[in-house]
Amino acid sequence: MKTGWRRLAETGLALALLFSLAGCSNKSDSEAQGAAGPLLIEPHVCVGKLRAGMNVPQVVAELGEPQRRTPTSLEYPRLGLAVMPDTNGDVQAVMCGDVTGIKGPFVKAFTGRTKEGIGMLSARDEVLRAYGEPASSERFAGSLESLKYPSLGITFTLEQGKVHHMIIRLGGAQEPDRTVTLEPAIPKK
Repeated sequence: MKTGWRRLAETGLALALLFSLAGCSNKSDSEAQGAAGPLLIEPHVCVGKLRAGMNVPQVVAELGEPQRRTPTSLEYPRLGLAVMPDTNGDVQAVMCGDVTGIKGPFVKAFTGRTKEGIGMLSARDEVLRAYGEPASSERFAGSLESLKYPSLGITFTLEQGKVHHMIIRLGGAQEPDRTVTLEPAIPKK
């Protein structure tokens, strides 16, 4: 006859084995993304696995074939994002969330957050606390607003004061060329 402790240990071992096997099941990208927590957004650096300097073949190798390709984007609706390469195929920006508004399907699909905790459905005052006043902002019909932070590489679009779309720029900041060329002095005769 087995003791209570031995039976408990065997039951625990069986449960541990069952849970470890369940962990090997195939999950969709969005389920795996949610289980691991939100994607980290670092403007100029990365959006999850998408990193500055990547080209289209590298994006496809990392995320798989997009559900839709257009002449200007690779669209991943299941992740709630679209990748925007330049004419050379290098990733320049990632569009996150849904341009149609806070009830758009890609708002829920995109789980990314900045290190300051800003993501889909963050309130306007949270954005301002995290980043300060934007370099520029615009108000549009239907309670839409755009907050632009070009030096940070991020633009937020809000509806009814909630974030529903973000443009994350990857790569270096777009600063004006401030190089100075010094010409040698012409000797006087």
